[in-house]
Amino acid sequence: MSAPNLDEISKVLAGMIADKMEINVNTILADSKLTDLGLDSLDTFDLIFNANEHFGIKIPNQQVQIKTLQDVAILVQKVIIDQKS
Repeated sequence: MSAPNLDEISKVLAGMIADKMEINVNTILADSKLTDLGLDSLDTFDLIFNANEHFGIKIPNQQVQIKTLQDVAILVQKVIIDQKS
C-alpha cells in the first residue's frame, strides 16, 4: 500500500481541525495558519496525536516548525513513508 498523497492527508487533517474547532472544513486551506484557525500549541499537539492514531504512525517528539496545515501534512507524509518502508 502506497503512502497517501498530500491532498488526501490534508483533507483528513482539515476534517480533524474542523471537528475540533467547530469550523467549516471548506474554509481550511493548505496554507491556512493553524493559529489563524484558532489552534494553540496544545491543539496542535492534539492534532499530531490524532494523526498518529489515524495513519498508524509515530511522529517523533521533536521540535518541528509547524505553522500551516500543509506543514503538518508534509510531516505526516514523510513519517508514513519512513515508517512504512
